Amino acid sequence: MRAWLNVGEAAEYAGVCKDTIYTACERNELRHVRIGGRRCIRLRPVWLDEWFEEGTRKAAAGLDARQHAVELLGSPQR
Repeated sequence: MRAWLNVGEAAEYAGVCKDTIYTACERNELRHVRIGGRRCIRLRPVWLDEWFEEGTRKAAAGLDARQHAVELLGSPQR
């Protein structure tokens, strides 16, 4: 595995489209470096792994919060 990936390689590594990588970088959700021009982005595979881990933790926290609300309020009536 290369030490630095371009956006296309990072998208392939992560299993997402290039636009997802660009958006995550633009929102500062994904650690990256810009070289020269605006769209010349390089990423390390470990940064992509950290991005996934952070997303997993946030998703788990969201599920925990919803489960806690259901326990407090009871399940919704239909």
